[in-house]
Amino acid sequence: MARTARVKSVGEGTAYYHLVSRANNKQFLFRKSTAKDRLAELARKAAEFSGVKLVAFAVMDNHYHILCKVTRTGDPVPQEEIIRRVGVLKGTRAAESLAERWRELSAAGFDATLESELGRYRARMNDISEFMKTMKELYAIWYNREYDYSGSIWSGVFKSTMVEGGRYLEYCRRYIMMNPVRAGIVSQAKDYRWVWGADPEETEGFAGCLPEWSVAARVAQVGAGKIFGSEAFVRKWICGLGDKFPAARTAAHTVGSIGFSSHGWRLAKRDERAA
Repeated sequence: MARTARVKSVGEGTAYYHLVSRANNKQFLFRKSTAKDRLAELARKAAEFSGVKLVAFAVMDNHYHILCKVTRTGDPVPQEEIIRRVGVLKGTRAAESLAERWRELSAAGFDATLESELGRYRARMNDISEFMKTMKELYAIWYNREYDYSGSIWSGVFKSTMVEGGRYLEYCRRYIMMNPVRAGIVSQAKDYRWVWGADPEETEGFAGCLPEWSVAARVAQVGAGKIFGSEAFVRKWICGLGDKFPAARTAAHTVGSIGFSSHGWRLAKRDERAA
């Protein structure tokens, strides 16, 4: 069966995404603390470089989850900001080297070359595919060197779901934070070192509208799902991106009592343990 095209917002505005990537052959490649530490560190650095705001993440032994916010505007990222972001991702020396190159290009009158290089960097900004590519490539380089590992460490493409804000965003945030609890590693999410989920302003006021924690933790897993939220939100995106979905899957399907999805979702098993 052909893989459904990735759902992304390409116009101006804000969108939220639940992203999942797994280790090759489901190996427990991230079991060591240093491996998890590095993955969490690169998630933050790649997010800042890409202009992506992290809402939550969880690093497990063979996969990781990220919930993020992407805001796109019509304004190009300034040259100085690109240099700053390169410094965040690759260090001060890399940023200084890039700044020097661009000064030399400008002084020599190679404006077309400079604009071309700026364009390539700008194309990497505010896009979940470029964010994940940056993060996974840098991590693979580090992992292979650190552990003398050869071969791919990632299992194919990452999975993604566009998520509506408000209560639906909070469902996904809680689901991600409950990963180590469901796995039986800890009894409370706060006791797991590699899970993080700040309360974003977009979810304020919704906590009292959500079911008890154990029910909220059963949010539909990302699976083959592409869109999650209210029926109106799902239908809007299905209609707007109709060519990305087979005709048989153009309806908004219910996900238990927590919302709607485009297709291919399932509920996680009930977990009565405290958050």
